[in-house]
Amino acid sequence: MKRWPLRWKLALYAAALAVAATLAGAATTWMIILSIDAEIKQVNRIGWDILFAMLGAIPTVLIVIAIGGRWVARQALAPVEAITQAASRITVQNLNQRLPVPATADEIAELVTVLNTTLDRLQRSFEQSVRFSAEASHHLKTPISVLRAGIEEILTDPETPAKQQSRADALLHQIHQLTSIAENLLLLARADAGRLDLHRERFDLSEVLRGISEDASVMAEGEGLEVETKLPPELPVVADRRAVSLIVQNLLENAIKYNQPEGCICIYARAIDGETDVTVRNTGEPISSERALHIFERFYRGRSHARIAGQGLGLSIAWELAKAHGGRLELVRSDSEWTEFRFSLPRVRVEAAQPEAILA
Repeated sequence: MKRWPLRWKLALYAAALAVAATLAGAATTWMIILSIDAEIKQVNRIGWDILFAMLGAIPTVLIVIAIGGRWVARQALAPVEAITQAASRITVQNLNQRLPVPATADEIAELVTVLNTTLDRLQRSFEQSVRFSAEASHHLKTPISVLRAGIEEILTDPETPAKQQSRADALLHQIHQLTSIAENLLLLARADAGRLDLHRERFDLSEVLRGISEDASVMAEGEGLEVETKLPPELPVVADRRAVSLIVQNLLENAIKYNQPEGCICIYARAIDGETDVTVRNTGEPISSERALHIFERFYRGRSHARIAGQGLGLSIAWELAKAHGGRLELVRSDSEWTEFRFSLPRVRVEAAQPEAILA
């Protein structure tokens, strides 16, 4: 049921008080008149005249009180409305904004001052967290690169014994995972800071999806999975080609990892209602409704399989990249038949589009 605005509640309360005061005044007047020593008929006539006059004045009093009460309530709540609008505009991208402090030195002004102080602390903590993630990821790249080069040299050395080559190969696999984690953390740090570099350009999404599907088919073949595609001959879009490819690759990697033996993966794409939709669905164990609520959170894994490698960053990165494009990524369904994700891009005019770099 729709709640009444606070200003109307205050106006009604004021009107009710006015009616109560009017009736109380009428009763008091009536008792005073009865107490005087006068003729009964004259007393009755005077009393009824006063009562009728008061009853006739009640509607006018109510209207005046309601209008006046609403005006007073609006003036009293104006600072609260300004604070509400300002608070709704504060996001991750503009944490430097603050709530307007009313000129009146009252409780509301004191509360806003406390909230602004809290926002200052939150901004500092958030900036420190983003800076730490970015710097840590950046500084990890150099030692990881040195390690990778050293191990690759060991693997290519013909004098290296087979046993050591096997160990070096396992170490190289772990280093590749470390490299992926560092790059993913750096990308997420840039997303948090609103500094994702999107190089928008016109390209054929169907062509990109066909190339990604071929790579996925090679990976799926080793797992006994079938990859099915349904793509239009051409699907022009304006977006960051690398970012869009990364979104679809992450979806397909999950579709392969969390599939069932002899399962299936489907990749569909279409243009509909001013959007370009890419759908990736796979057979396999469904994601529970409780886990689905957190599926796009960082380091969260929708299905807890210790044997399946991963850091829980793929979907969160895909979600951030989709949001940076003004699109969305959503879990459409997950049941005993299919787990289906849909990536949507807003369609723009591709005829006049030129390559450009945009900070998202």
